[in-house]
Amino acid sequence: MHLIGGNKSKKSASELAAAGMAPAAPIAPPTCPDFLTPDAKTEWKRIVSDLTVMGVLSRIDRAELAVYCQAWGDWKMARQKMSVLKDAGFEEITPSGYKQMSVWMQIANRAEDRMRTAGASFGLNPSARSRLQVQAPQAELFPNEQKEAANKFFGA
Repeated sequence: MHLIGGNKSKKSASELAAAGMAPAAPIAPPTCPDFLTPDAKTEWKRIVSDLTVMGVLSRIDRAELAVYCQAWGDWKMARQKMSVLKDAGFEEITPSGYKQMSVWMQIANRAEDRMRTAGASFGLNPSARSRLQVQAPQAELFPNEQKEAANKFFGA
């Protein structure tokens, strides 16, 4: 736009050249940390291939993805506990007789906040996806009969 409309912002040539060029990390799935809970590991396995295909996941994203997956595991555990407890899962009575939000509800809410924050880094909701600067994968230029046959028979 600066080339078309002129440099109204008076930025230097190096600033203009670097604009919009974030450092690129190689696209590669990170390894799943062994300390995650079983539910968090299941979420990791479910989501890592999709994020890699989207081009938003690199090995250096391991910690952020672990935070998201563990938050999901914590949220799931708290929600399951609440469903077993029914109404008691939502509110508790204090020793002085007041009603307050249950501990399980507080855990679920905090885990949900952590999920939303970490998940936004990977575009895990529509508004976060719209802010990602990800380029679509390039299509093949020429027909690939072998790939089409494999997709037909193996459902890939």
